Amino acid sequence: MSDKQRPSIALSVGLKGVAAASKFKGLLNQPSLSSFSNPEDVKEERIEIQNLLRLEDLEKLRSEGFSGNKSLNKEQFISFLRQALPRGTNRDYDELFEAVDVTKEGRISWDNLAEYIVLKLTDSDDRQKATTIPSWKGGKSAINSHRDSIKRIQHMDSLGRYISLSREGTICIYDDDMQLFKSISASTENCKSRDLWITDFALMPNNSKIALAYTSKEIIIFDMTPKLELNLSYRIVGMEGTPFCLDYWFDPENLNDAILSWGDVKGNVHAIFFNSAVIALIERPARQTTDAEYKKVQLADIANGNYKNASYATYHAHGEWTRKVKYVEHLECFVSCSTDAKTALVFAWLEKSGLTVRNPDIIRDRSNYSVRVRRLREGRNTVYIEQGVNSFDYSRNFNLIETVLSFLYISLISLATAGANCQVRLWNPFVLSKPNGTLIGHMRSVLFVQFIHSRAQVISFSKDKILRIWDVQLQICLQRLANIFPRGPEGKKRHAKEKAK
Repeated sequence: MSDKQRPSIALSVGLKGVAAASKFKGLLNQPSLSSFSNPEDVKEERIEIQNLLRLEDLEKLRSEGFSGNKSLNKEQFISFLRQALPRGTNRDYDELFEAVDVTKEGRISWDNLAEYIVLKLTDSDDRQKATTIPSWKGGKSAINSHRDSIKRIQHMDSLGRYISLSREGTICIYDDDMQLFKSISASTENCKSRDLWITDFALMPNNSKIALAYTSKEIIIFDMTPKLELNLSYRIVGMEGTPFCLDYWFDPENLNDAILSWGDVKGNVHAIFFNSAVIALIERPARQTTDAEYKKVQLADIANGNYKNASYATYHAHGEWTRKVKYVEHLECFVSCSTDAKTALVFAWLEKSGLTVRNPDIIRDRSNYSVRVRRLREGRNTVYIEQGVNSFDYSRNFNLIETVLSFLYISLISLATAGANCQVRLWNPFVLSKPNGTLIGHMRSVLFVQFIHSRAQVISFSKDKILRIWDVQLQICLQRLANIFPRGPEGKKRHAKEKAK
């Protein structure tokens, strides 16, 4: 049952108000619980609270007179349910009353009961879906043209295809069935694949571009044509450290508002803020005359404000390489990680000033694309994690409903970290003093972690090629998959030698 299927209680239950006031009033004169048989003298068959009442039972209870603003104390409630329901014991009804009466007022209303039952049934339905262990088909190797390790694979939603990139600069594009559609070389006249490696890429779907990070200390942005060909658009050069990881964000309600961020091998985080990403990603300065100069952009020029539609910010975050960086719009901050324990996870917060950026030299139509200027705040939030973090994943509004002392409260879990200490940790980004949960089971360093949004689950992958699926609320491992990944050429040779011995 999804969130969209949870309307108000009266509507969700679909009950008809049938008056039976006389029968209801008779409950007020019912004898106390002491007049019933002693529960200890009767062998009771216990029923779980979630199985005691169903949606159809609520309609029956309302037709019997329990509706509107009427309320019952515990004795009246137990007596009423004994008459109206064909199941349950006094003890079952007593526990149900205590569970519904979270404020401990000694009385519950129809709304209290209906809301509790609907939430229980909804949670039970969600839990059943979440704990369902997926059935995996046999794995198969997708044909590709890669000659080195694959740095990233990602789905292109606008084209309905997958894209992968390997370290030597080969880009492979597949259909939804992972059939190879096309291979492209990401090398240029200035960047030959034999001279350097590609460390990461980021799709830029709002303007049909792709950004690639090179070990030559530059980021190259290509236009991706409808025929899936790459045309050089910009070369961002003049970096002090080699870019290691990339991230790109854009505002879906204002496509011109975008941020390209990256982390380097010196532990720094950098960001370029675009205010006309669709029209002109980086404006051509007046002094430039040739196409070659136009495509080459010095990072220092952006930092010095030589471009009207791009600005730059940077900060030192980690004592080791920046492994991953991500701009989180919901938090208005950059999140980055490294394998340095003292700076394993760093939050750098942004603030929007009252100023807006609008370039009349570029915009000549009626489009209102004004973008607020973002600035980095002085302070950072740093999280210590033993042995550091290899990766993390963020999911907005990934809430965990918990019960403590019969009180329901919502615990925000929106960040999961892949620890080098073999642990997956769950975090509330607003309370970083300790994790909300720790998932223990991996025997080697965890390399990757990702939320499965539709199932309230987390998937993790470790260095020993073990894939685990975790239930976030129960914080248990639902499934462990091993030996499902074929060995590469080097692994096969090593395995053959070991077998021969």
